[in-house]
Amino acid sequence: MIAFIGYLASAMVLGTFGMRTMMPLRIAALATNIVVIVYAALTQLHVVLIIQIMLLPLNVWRLVEIQRLVKKLRGRVDEHAVFDALLPFAKRLSVPEGELVIRRGDPSDSLYLVLDGTLHVQEAGIDLGPGTIVGEIGVLSASHVRTATVAAKTDCLLARISAEDFQRVYYTNPAVGLSLVRLIIDRLTKQVDAGRMRTIEAHA
Repeated sequence: MIAFIGYLASAMVLGTFGMRTMMPLRIAALATNIVVIVYAALTQLHVVLIIQIMLLPLNVWRLVEIQRLVKKLRGRVDEHAVFDALLPFAKRLSVPEGELVIRRGDPSDSLYLVLDGTLHVQEAGIDLGPGTIVGEIGVLSASHVRTATVAAKTDCLLARISAEDFQRVYYTNPAVGLSLVRLIIDRLTKQVDAGRMRTIEAHA
């Protein structure tokens, strides 16, 4: 019986390496924790037992985090939810009034979260305040090229997320990437609708 539990634990550990997404990985890791704890207790492998007991609450907490994030983002186009999910991975920086944050045509190597102040998107003629995301299209596009010029209309406090860090966030929590894509589509749809209304008004 003990040998069977040992073989089962080994098979489960190997199985975790085949997991491609975080939710199944955390569930498998929890199950593996429990089986290994049982095996280590029966065979008096105290070091292994201590390590697995320490890992168990960590895996539980990470699973709870993922479930909360998925529940928060599922089926919603909520910029604030995406903002909050990305913020822990960002590095803060101050931008003085008048300074360019993004220049159209430049390589896109990051996206920004507006923490304080106002940014102005020149091509769209709109202002972006605290709680908004900018630069996401260039990061997600295949060309990785900036599509607009954005300048600080006031002194701003921003949070920068590199394209590499965003990819790590995406692969860890795909719901974040999905919600960001939905957000982009929602923004583009609103811009198209606004353009149509201006065209109709111009010809009325």
